[in-house]
Amino acid sequence: MKRYKPHRRLRPKRARLKKIFQNKVFWYGALGALAFVGVLYGIFFTPLFRIENIEIESNEKISTEDLRRVVEANLSRRVLFFSLNHFLLLDKEVAGAAIEQAFPEAESVAVEKRFPDGVLIRVQERQGIAVWCQQRTLQVQSEDSEEETTRPIRQCFALDEHGVIFEERESEREVIFSAENGEAALGDIVVDPVTLERTRQFQKGVDAFPLFSQVGLRVLSMHIVSKERVHAKISEGWEIYMNPEEKVDWQIAKAKLVLEQEVPFQRRPFLEYLDLRFGDQVYIKYR
Repeated sequence: MKRYKPHRRLRPKRARLKKIFQNKVFWYGALGALAFVGVLYGIFFTPLFRIENIEIESNEKISTEDLRRVVEANLSRRVLFFSLNHFLLLDKEVAGAAIEQAFPEAESVAVEKRFPDGVLIRVQERQGIAVWCQQRTLQVQSEDSEEETTRPIRQCFALDEHGVIFEERESEREVIFSAENGEAALGDIVVDPVTLERTRQFQKGVDAFPLFSQVGLRVLSMHIVSKERVHAKISEGWEIYMNPEEKVDWQIAKAKLVLEQEVPFQRRPFLEYLDLRFGDQVYIKYR
């Protein structure tokens, strides 16, 4: 009688694993995955694409070394558990925004990648067109006692065409602009650009009066009370009130006509103000 050897049946799980390992598609897939991981590792962890060359152009006031430090601090991006300085991972917008935030003097920043390990930073710096001054209160402690007193101080900044203050600057003969909007910090927009443009147009028009050049008068300051009211302080001690929302050329013409024909030169030093804000009317007030 023929005997048969008992056949050991594989457990279902082991059978499936054996079948998988015997499948060529599995090994091709595994090798492909390993190759893909190797390529990724080679790309992102090789020093070839590490940004080492940083070029900075067009900066005059801002220190190149200070710019470089800000750029270097924003080169790396976090990927999973790694912080990588890599050419492909550099976010140009983030780097540019970081520079603009760190340096109020920078009006705009362009970031350009240069393959394989470089970056070019072009900085357009703000240009001051006037001086902006504000009054601050300073806390002062007396030497003889512990009591603190407040003392007002004037703080002045360079003001650009967009109404942004960007660096401290003392006024010499520049026209001083100011407003009643509290204390401002570097990088703040302290005046609406349109209001600023029209206010400067008025100031230049008044300074160009033949009468002013003859007797040595000039506009000392422009105090912006609101969008509808600006006070021009004249070096003789009186003021001109104008409205930036109305036609500036017409207000300049009214002021010129009144000063030449309606205000006698003997009484001009006793003026308190000319108010040009109401249509064709000019209101004259003496002290």
